[in-house]
Amino acid sequence: MSYRIIAFLVFLVTLACSWMLGGWYGYRQVEQESVEESFRYRQLVANELNRYVPIPELMAEHPLLAEALASPGDPGTLLRANDQMQRMATIVGSSDVYLMDASGTTIAANNYLRRDSFVGRNFDFRPYFQDAMASGDSAIYFALGTTSDVRGLYFSHPVRGDSGEILGVIAMKVLVHELESQWRRPASLKDSEMVVLDDAGISFLSSKSEWLYRNFTGEKAGAPSELSRQRYPDRELSPIDFDSLGSPWGLSDRAGTMRIHNDGESREYLRVRTPLPRLDWTLQVMVSTRSVVWSRLGFAAVGVAIFVVGCSRRCICASATAGRRNWLTGESSSSAVLPAERRSLSAPTSNFWMKSASGRKPAMNSVKPSTS
Repeated sequence: MSYRIIAFLVFLVTLACSWMLGGWYGYRQVEQESVEESFRYRQLVANELNRYVPIPELMAEHPLLAEALASPGDPGTLLRANDQMQRMATIVGSSDVYLMDASGTTIAANNYLRRDSFVGRNFDFRPYFQDAMASGDSAIYFALGTTSDVRGLYFSHPVRGDSGEILGVIAMKVLVHELESQWRRPASLKDSEMVVLDDAGISFLSSKSEWLYRNFTGEKAGAPSELSRQRYPDRELSPIDFDSLGSPWGLSDRAGTMRIHNDGESREYLRVRTPLPRLDWTLQVMVSTRSVVWSRLGFAAVGVAIFVVGCSRRCICASATAGRRNWLTGESSSSAVLPAERRSLSAPTSNFWMKSASGRKPAMNSVKPSTS
């Protein structure tokens, strides 16, 4: 095999290894940034939950709530309960605070004076009511408001009577403006998108408005369930068109690549999924893989440079070795020629002295004088 073929094969191997190493390094960098961003937002959600979760339980301890549930036909008690709902909503900064009886019908609310008041409305189909009644403990739920059509976090807790029986449930709704304002401004990633998915894979928070209320379960996405219809009323919940490309070599199990098709354009992302605390939510951070291409090109350039330097050194060494070999060959030839020349020059002289030693005069050419 000729030197050129070997050099070409070594070049291909070097280029392939550099390309793969650059991809591994680029994906690891993107994954690390995605994990850091996921941790930041996970902490943000945890802080918000820790801030609001204890409040309904404290509200439920107010004696006026149990009194209103025990005397739903007393207008004076209900009026004082409505006023108490208003004060509670103002203190905690909640958009809505309302009290439901054991059947799920609202008997008092902070918005009792508005035309779209919750008073008289039944919410027994809401999981935050069902879970609080069934478990006897606090419940959390996220949904679109059936009356306001505004997304919010719902916190609830059962209200008990003097003997410990559950009389009803108090619920509090918190808008997601603060969460979403920070959600739309990633701290460290510029070329990234993020969505929060419920247990059915529906996005209810998104950095891109066109990805809101979309199904991210992929090809297996079927028709939305009845629970999803209740949670997001009057929304299409259409699936996102994307291809799952698998997980690149060297990344964690929760990371994978995907290509999203939108309006005739396709874009590849590295996605990292992180469960959010105390909820059935999943945070999905998606970072463009364009930086991986630049990482691969950079590593490939370094690999080519190393190959060129190696080949140059090889050629220089080969040239120097060939020159030294030629010089040594020339020296050997010169050493062989010089003794032969010396022997040929010294041969007549040796013959002359040998004849002199034997008593014979060597023949010499003499010129006789001419006679006139």
